[in-house]
This record gives sequence, C-alpha cells and structure tokens, in this order.
Amino acid sequence: MAYEASPPGTPRPLEQVDIAIIGAGPAGMAAAIAARKHGASVVLLDEQPAAGGQIYRGVTDAPASRLDILGPDYGAGAALARDFSASGARHATGAAVWQVTPERQLHYLQDGAVRSVQAGCVLLCTGAMERPFPIPGWTLPGVLTAGAAQILLKGSGMAPTQPVVLAGCGPLLYLLGWQYVRAVCRLRPSSTPPTAPTTAAPSAMRAARWPAGVTCRKACRSWPR
Repeated sequence: MAYEASPPGTPRPLEQVDIAIIGAGPAGMAAAIAARKHGASVVLLDEQPAAGGQIYRGVTDAPASRLDILGPDYGAGAALARDFSASGARHATGAAVWQVTPERQLHYLQDGAVRSVQAGCVLLCTGAMERPFPIPGWTLPGVLTAGAAQILLKGSGMAPTQPVVLAGCGPLLYLLGWQYVRAVCRLRPSSTPPTAPTTAAPSAMRAARWPAGVTCRKACRSWPR
C-alpha cells in the first residue's frame, strides 16, 4: 500500500473545521445538517462511497421497485440524504478513521493516503455493530446474519430464490422477513419462537399474500399472533 509522503521537515497542513463527524448514517447526516444551519464548518467522514449508513444503505440510487420492497421507513432516508447533500458539509467518502487524538485531531486513510483534520468538536455517529452468536454451521454457504442479508437487499437488490428460514429473535428479523415477503421470497418458520415484536412489520406480514395464495401467517406458524 502506497502512502503520500511530505518532504522531510515539512509538516502536513491540517484541514481546520468546527465540527468533524464520523459516520454518514441517519445520526451523522442529521447532525451535519443541524450544524450547517448554525453556520459551523463541517466535515463528515465515512468509509462507504455514499451517505446512508447501514440503515439507509443505497437509498440515494435505489430504484422505485427496491424502495417499494424495503418500505416507507427506508424510503424516508432519501430526503435526509438530499438535505445533507445540499447542506454544504464536506463529505469525505472512502475515509477509514483510525485515530482521534485528545486534541481532536482525526487521522484517516483515504485513497491510499493518510490524511488529517483538526476539529473543534468531534461527533461519533458510528451506529451499532451486529454481533451474531456463533452456532454450529453458521459459516456454511447460504447462512447469513440479518444484517448481511439486508446489505445484499439494499445494496444490490438481491433476495433469495429458495425458501428462507429465519432463525432467532429480535425486531430486525421481523423487518427482514417483511421485506422478503414483499420481494416474493418464500419463508419457512423458525424452530425457535421469537419474542414479542416491537414493530408493525409482523401485522403487515400476516396480511401479505404470496402469488400462490399462501399466507405468511400459515408459513410462520411459530410467530406470535
């Protein structure tokens, strides 16, 4: 890997900003928009090529068919991304932040070069990390975490063509199942009944029907009614 080098004895000039934000998801974009409205200079650093984070991954260029599958909550991210783009904040894409110093200097890797920025304030909007519980067979081909399945669906519009088993519990599985039903994927019930849902997705799934007339309620008998 090649790195840019400054001449010996010549310090690299630091970009100076009022606020540096790490993470271009919903929180990072909203923070940048608010800061710019108050006149602050803002740089937002994110490793992905476009704004959106994991929640709104690919929302800026998603076709209408994918927006329909992923639902209105996902589609709402397009307006936030547009407002962020028009805010005047500098968006550093492909930026992998590797150090934040006590003096609020950020050092990051971008395009094979080490870069730095001096901020008056640093906001960490890095979101959550999916940490699956390892079980026998979890690394086999065709076995995905809910987060990985959503990355494929949001980023590339890829959905399984074979019947899918959703194993586990939690609201993200309900959301993924609802989106898979809208993508006309066949679901099979999990062997472990999930906990009570925390979103409106299950009611929508129970109302959804497959082309063959098989209701999702029949397919997911283990889900709470």
